[in-house]
Amino acid sequence: MGSPSNGIYILQGEITLVVTAMRRSSRWSAHSQRDEDGDPLLSSFAQLKDVLNNITELVEIEPNTYLSPFLEVIRSEDTTGPITGLALTSINKFLSYGLVDPKRDVAAAAIENIADAVTHARFVGTDPGSDEVVLMKILHVLRTLLLCPAGVLLTNESVCEIMQSCFRICFEMRLSELLRRSAEHTLMDMVQLLFTRLPQFKEDPKWNANMKKLTQKKCEQGNNVQKRLHILAQTLFCLG
Repeated sequence: MGSPSNGIYILQGEITLVVTAMRRSSRWSAHSQRDEDGDPLLSSFAQLKDVLNNITELVEIEPNTYLSPFLEVIRSEDTTGPITGLALTSINKFLSYGLVDPKRDVAAAAIENIADAVTHARFVGTDPGSDEVVLMKILHVLRTLLLCPAGVLLTNESVCEIMQSCFRICFEMRLSELLRRSAEHTLMDMVQLLFTRLPQFKEDPKWNANMKKLTQKKCEQGNNVQKRLHILAQTLFCLG
């Protein structure tokens, strides 16, 4: 299944939501048009709007082209929690609506880019309650990312990072029990999915070769130990 026909309109709506929230924040509220043009985050959204206005189908551009402005907001240390939360919600929608088609050659790079940005999300904290809302949205995106059809394109390293992010939230005792329980249930869903995918996994020849070497080395060590015990027994017999 390809990208939905209304993908461009979905993107335009999310751009409007995030940019409006950014302009209302204290960092951008006093900016002039010239300041906005020089701001990397706002200018990236403006460039994306121009690109979307000049295409008729979303497949005409690469996923990273329309994902990058949202991911840069998620990575930015200068954005507040609510703005980061809006960008996370947008990414979650894009994945849920199937905007990233796993059949496209460039889909793997886009999925990896999302995983990297969300597992390294940064934002300016406001209060514990609002911050936990952002962490909850991070959990939602990571769960959707792994469980969506394009999630099969994730590398082993990215899957490990995703699960480690969930573990950190799960065992951070300063967080509320609700958030920690949500992280626990997210991990359960992920583990269950990975086990259902076990028949699809292929054996790694390098791993098999390393295991054979390790087994052979252990056998040789075991034989050496047996030889030494035999020599020791003979020596003790002679001494006796």
